[in-house]
Amino acid sequence: MNRLAKIGLFFLIVGVGGIAYILLAVDQFDRQATYEVTVFMDDAMGLTTNTRVSMAGVPVGTIRSIQLEDGRAKITLAIEESVPIFEDAIVSKQASSLLGTSVISIDPGSRGAAAMGDGDTIHTVITRGDFGETMDAAEDAGREMARILKEFREELMTEAATQGIAEIIENLRQTSLATRELLDQNLRLLAGTLETIDRFATRVEGQTPDELERISVVLENAARISDRLERVIGAGEDDLAITIAELRRSAEQLSESMERISRVSEDVQDVSGTIRSGEGTIGRIVYDDELYTRVSAITANAETIVERIVGLEAQVAFQSTYLTGAEAAQSEFALRLLPRTRDRYYELGIVNTPDDVVRRTTTTTTANDGTQTVETQERARDEIRFNAQIARIFGPLTLRGGLIESTGGFGLDVRPFRQLELTGEMFDFGTLDRPNLRTTGTVYPFYDPDGAYPWYWLYLTGGVNNSLNPDEREYFLGGGLRFTDEEIRGLVGLIPLGQ
Repeated sequence: MNRLAKIGLFFLIVGVGGIAYILLAVDQFDRQATYEVTVFMDDAMGLTTNTRVSMAGVPVGTIRSIQLEDGRAKITLAIEESVPIFEDAIVSKQASSLLGTSVISIDPGSRGAAAMGDGDTIHTVITRGDFGETMDAAEDAGREMARILKEFREELMTEAATQGIAEIIENLRQTSLATRELLDQNLRLLAGTLETIDRFATRVEGQTPDELERISVVLENAARISDRLERVIGAGEDDLAITIAELRRSAEQLSESMERISRVSEDVQDVSGTIRSGEGTIGRIVYDDELYTRVSAITANAETIVERIVGLEAQVAFQSTYLTGAEAAQSEFALRLLPRTRDRYYELGIVNTPDDVVRRTTTTTTANDGTQTVETQERARDEIRFNAQIARIFGPLTLRGGLIESTGGFGLDVRPFRQLELTGEMFDFGTLDRPNLRTTGTVYPFYDPDGAYPWYWLYLTGGVNNSLNPDEREYFLGGGLRFTDEEIRGLVGLIPLGQ
């Protein structure tokens, strides 16, 4: 095989390999398992089908199709199934080159949100400026610069500008004259020095060789001094001009500063006079004792209100239990307010008792053949009852009292550890039967009312209702939610609680 055949074979292999790589790369996401999501954009300029979709710079899908729907671009994206996207995801379109091409990048969103599936739509879209917008901005900047130059040229043609330029030229002329005079003085000084040296040379001619050697040393020193003097004079001309210009600018700035100080002093005198006369808000505050006392009281009250709002915690609870005796459910809603000291709380609630609650009563009647006992039943429709209780907390022990299901009562709660609470409460003392003694056990598996996820709010409850009345005793089992609500805290914080 000759050399040309080898070269041709090499390029053939490289070409076939490159084409195969391109085909495989383009078809990569078509072969993988994907799901489709939809994005609507006002402008799809620069986007084409099969364009890569990236996340954090890594390709995760392609553009499946681009269609026009209701005047907007409907873009279908094919995303790998292994890459999750959530409901708060963000799609951004940005320019990728100076040729006008664009790419799509996805921010997957927070994992606390629900995951998106096939056919869902991403609603948040950000479109960054492309190359055309950049060129338009540059063109606008050029027009603005041209307008500024035109205004500057027109400003220079005014009489005031011409006068200012004339003053600058006159200042430069005076500076040049002063510099010339200084240079003439230095030259005259140098001429006198040279004459002195000439006279000294004449006297040296009649001296001995030793004396001439000493004179030679003196002349060398004089030459060095002359060179230094010349350099000083040459540098002094530029320094002198700079110094004069700086002195002129300093004088102008000093004059402006003095004018400003004068105006400020006048304003301060006016304000001081107004305050001394008791006029204006500040004057009345300073010299009016009654107004000062009111302002101080308002400030103290505002500080107290802010402390209560910040320290107050509001918990919202909903509970539903199944009553075995009534064979129905009982629901309860409660709002608990805890001051910042956390040594007490206040609770308001609404209880919906179940329909057809059975109450059994026993009556005795006398007949001819002796005494006969008859059992009767009474049924009451469902009704709304209210809870309003106050409680004091002593470590794991809580004492509370108030309205329990619209009747007076009291309760005792024991919490040996965070996940378990045992409760006993007695109420409904006005009935013919014994009062209602209710014992309850509550379990909090993951309890954290400030947590971000719902399973932190769940709890399970169960117990015995009407323990002292065997005929009406029944068991109940249920569960509920209890969590902290910041919005309600901001409203109830304005009520004077927790004092």
